[in-house]
Amino acid sequence: MKERVRHYLPYVGVPNLVVVLGVIVVCLATILLTGGRLAALPSSIAELWFVLHGVPVSFQGVTLGAVPLAPAIGVAALIAWRVRTATRERVSILDLYAIFGLVVLIPFTLGAVAWFMVDDAASVFPLAPPAIHKALFVPVFVHLAGMACGMSGKLWKALLTRLGAPDSLYDAARATVRLSLRLLAAAAVVYVILLALGYGRITELLGEFPVLGAGGGFALFALSLLYLPNAVVSTLAVLLGAPVDIAQGGVSLFGAVLVPLPPFPLFAAIPGDVPVWAPVLLAVPAAVMIHFVLSRRLDALGILFASVLAAAFAAAAGLMSGGEVGAYGWVGPNQWFFALAAALWTAFISGAAWLVAQFMRKRDAEELAEEPEEEPEPQVIDAEAKELEEDATEEPEAEEPAERSEELEPQVIDAEGIDEDEPEETEEKPEETEEKPEDVSDGEAEDDEDEGDIDKPAASEGGSTAISVLRDEKLD
Repeated sequence: MKERVRHYLPYVGVPNLVVVLGVIVVCLATILLTGGRLAALPSSIAELWFVLHGVPVSFQGVTLGAVPLAPAIGVAALIAWRVRTATRERVSILDLYAIFGLVVLIPFTLGAVAWFMVDDAASVFPLAPPAIHKALFVPVFVHLAGMACGMSGKLWKALLTRLGAPDSLYDAARATVRLSLRLLAAAAVVYVILLALGYGRITELLGEFPVLGAGGGFALFALSLLYLPNAVVSTLAVLLGAPVDIAQGGVSLFGAVLVPLPPFPLFAAIPGDVPVWAPVLLAVPAAVMIHFVLSRRLDALGILFASVLAAAFAAAAGLMSGGEVGAYGWVGPNQWFFALAAALWTAFISGAAWLVAQFMRKRDAEELAEEPEEEPEPQVIDAEAKELEEDATEEPEAEEPAERSEELEPQVIDAEGIDEDEPEETEEKPEETEEKPEDVSDGEAEDDEDEGDIDKPAASEGGSTAISVLRDEKLD
């Protein structure tokens, strides 16, 4: 096991080292450029580590729980890339244990170190460490998500088979992941459209900043991009029918109770009043799901597992994209309603597709059972027609064997049944053979060459022409 850990340590440890060094460089550059105190460097490093992994941070008594989701996605993607590289070739179950241990242990240790750094700096700076369970386990969750995404489908299937799980679980998990990505893409399109329609509200929100220079505008734009995944997840929750809570208010497809929103450009997509036709947007996730399940039908166990997995994905996305924001309280999708809506949508549409497929299969089976077995049609007419065609095609070719027989040596005789129309020709041939008896022995040398080419029975069922070769025989 030590050799395995030593082998896979660079694959898992290097990404964490890169993240830590990047955090140190950014914090040091910020302190030097802003003229801050170097004593704040350790706490700044710890706070930025938490932000990169979606852990809430506190400064001057203000808690920021709804941290940007884009950095956590970037960290998970980095881990996934390295895990995919490590497991590209054949790996054993012990190798997976080693990778799993490193993926869990390294962020857990770094999270504990960051928590102690913030707790130590809290006596000097107006900071407060986050809850210990969030500081330790949220980074581990992000890294485990990266490991799960980095493992290939074949590796997952082999692992589930080894654990004794049915193949339907793998199919359901794969289908749920792809369906989630399609739903997120549809939600992103809807959000961009709503944001474009609310362009006027963006100007109003930006007007609330007293002084916003070029640097401030660039920083606000970059921060908006980092929060864009949070907005997409919230939009998906609304499209599924779940509400998005903002302080004491909220917004959904069925109504909105809004409070004064923070001056942040991404909130411009939220209209002041929800239009009456807003519930029509429920057709967006319905269309995506129906289009998806038509090509991938799951069995009953797969539907159950897909519904549970969809609920887990929705709950995790809701918890990671939302959080406490100062005096506003919770800002983000209601994770419990979001999880329930995702499970119900998945179960209902997948179950309906499964029931329809079962009904169609049963109906087709009944139709096949009711249909009488068709007896094969007699082939007499076809055979007669075929015989007539063969006779018609053979009539012009009948002269060829006759002409060829004249060219051959006298040992070839005509064994054909005598036709009534040509009695004279059949009688002349024996006479010709009697006149030249010495040619019989002379043609024996050529017998071996023409033996395989001469014996050709005709294909016609009626009076056929059969040509035979006499070997070493003399005609009377």
